[in-house]
Formats: sequence, C-alpha cells, structure tokens
Amino acid sequence: MPAGRLIELLKLPLERPMIVSTMKRTLLLRLLVAATVFATVLGAAASLGGISGTSLGADSASVTSCDANGVTTTYDSLWDATDQRYEVSTVTVGGVDDACDGRTLKVTVTDSAGAALTEGTLSMPSGAGVTHAVTLAAGADAEAVTGVHVTIA
Repeated sequence: MPAGRLIELLKLPLERPMIVSTMKRTLLLRLLVAATVFATVLGAAASLGGISGTSLGADSASVTSCDANGVTTTYDSLWDATDQRYEVSTVTVGGVDDACDGRTLKVTVTDSAGAALTEGTLSMPSGAGVTHAVTLAAGADAEAVTGVHVTIA
C-alpha cells in the first residue's frame, strides 16, 4: 500500500469527528435560538395584562359603565318565507338602567364558534324605560344563534 494512501486513511477518522462536532454545535445553536425566541414570545403574551391591567389587554369580561347589575336578553324566531327558515330579527334587551339613557345599545348575535352572524344598534332615548327592542341588520338563522352580546357605549 502506498504511503500516501495510508496517510489518507489515517486522516479520515479524524475528519469525521470534526464534521459531527460541527453538526452538533450547529444544532445546539439553533435550539438555543429557538428557545430564546419562544421565551420572548411567551413573555410578551404574558405581559398583555388583561382587562384589569393598566395598559394593553387581552381578555373577555364584563366592564360596566352605566349599568352595574347587567341586562337580560330575549329573542323570538319567526318564519321567513323567502329564506325558508326561522330567523331572529329582533333582540329585546331588558333591565337597562336609566343612567344609560342617550347612549348607543349594540347587539350582536353569534354562532357556536362565537362568530358574529348579524348585529343591530339603537340610540336609547332619555326616559324611554328599561326595555329596548333592537332590530338586527339582517335576519340570522335561528338554528345557528347560540349567543347574544350586548354593548352599551
């Protein structure tokens, strides 16, 4: 066997550990970067604060301004001959405090996923009482309605 070939064979095992070692370092560096990015994103999301925080928030809760004890909602479904289905076209909001007079009442009906099906608004006149009928922009399929959201602004 020529001496040059023997030297090449002796170098071969030494080069492979270097390749594996470089691959391990690259993998470790990538994992470290991914962990740092994940921790940063998680920390940023945790710092949003929610509704009770003093700055930007992400949460779902009732925030009262003029009606501290909440409101009630009812709706009826009526047959729509054009669409051949029962539809919700009006939502009645009751128990609205007089302190809310002059504000805008917004009603949104939603499906089981929480997606808005339709909505309606009403400017509440002063001294009009505590029950208000809000006409929706379009009739919503009564079978799909699972939620009613009320906002007084």
